[in-house]
Amino acid sequence: MPKPIQDFFHRYVSAQFHDPFGLFLRLIRTGHPAAYFAMATAGLGIAVTPLDMLLEVFERRLYKNASRPSKPLIFVCGAPRTGTTFFTQVLINNLPVGYFNNLTSVFPRSPIIANQIFGRFLSPKALTYDSYYGKSLYFSGPNDALYIWDRWFGDRAVIPTSLSDADREDMNRFFAAYEQFLQKPIINKNNNLNTYAHLVADVFEDVHFICMTRDPLFLAQSLLKARQDIHGNIHEPYGIDSPYHAHPEDYIESLCEQVLFHEQVIREQQRIVGEDRFWIVQYEEFCRHPEIIVKRVSEEILGIPVSMDELQAKLKPFSASNTLRMDSEVFEALKQTLERMKNQNSLNITSGEIV
Repeated sequence: MPKPIQDFFHRYVSAQFHDPFGLFLRLIRTGHPAAYFAMATAGLGIAVTPLDMLLEVFERRLYKNASRPSKPLIFVCGAPRTGTTFFTQVLINNLPVGYFNNLTSVFPRSPIIANQIFGRFLSPKALTYDSYYGKSLYFSGPNDALYIWDRWFGDRAVIPTSLSDADREDMNRFFAAYEQFLQKPIINKNNNLNTYAHLVADVFEDVHFICMTRDPLFLAQSLLKARQDIHGNIHEPYGIDSPYHAHPEDYIESLCEQVLFHEQVIREQQRIVGEDRFWIVQYEEFCRHPEIIVKRVSEEILGIPVSMDELQAKLKPFSASNTLRMDSEVFEALKQTLERMKNQNSLNITSGEIV
């Protein structure tokens, strides 16, 4: 397929999905409403591309009149399958923040203008915690907006190492313009930022990263299920993979290597960005006490005092869903491999070698 055509379709179906038709069939079989809605919005996005391109002309004028965000930016990140979608939805439901909705996925070139025109016709829906691999329901539901990040970082499977001055300026103007539209601080989930948060931290004056982690064994189990559900291939990584590939032919080794890579790259990002702007939150602990992190975000980032009693009254503990969901022999193999790799190997993130 010619590259211009590939680039066009990748605005709506990520290049990480090597078998779009197979993915379509697997999504059909799920019976999940959010999966169906994601397919419908992808198709609608392709259909209205000419209109999106027309509106982009007016969209760019908004960027020219914007400068820098004046409110805090909150970016949620972490390895895939660490609860980032759920965590972001909880913050949206309990804090005065704005976000990118699913309408923006239909108009990736003109998200602000599209919302100004069509947003008034969207019936507000209660934000539920039901999603399918990060995909929410309704046009008013939250969206990762990875198509926006593609403007500056391109291939989602590759960890970027630099950002041009022009891209830095464009990023500032875009988020400033979107903030002016929302009139609220922006929260956005982009899992991949756990590998290059330092590049974005240098762009904005008031930006905070909240990085989710999860029990390594259950993360490996969830990543394996994602490989099956999304790619239909246990050897095809879901999300950013370890670049080292010591054992690419062994899916158990590959999964564990991916998990350990994310553990170490997250610590490296926190070291570079600083603990005050790069928080690491354990998914299981958040589920036990969601009110603690909501209060911290409200007071330390947004500067809004909040009563712990009020938060505890409306935010009850959630289930972390860390249960056996696969063949017990495979689960045990994951457990033993993780323990062995932790004891034998460490990934040197700064030098790019396994030592």
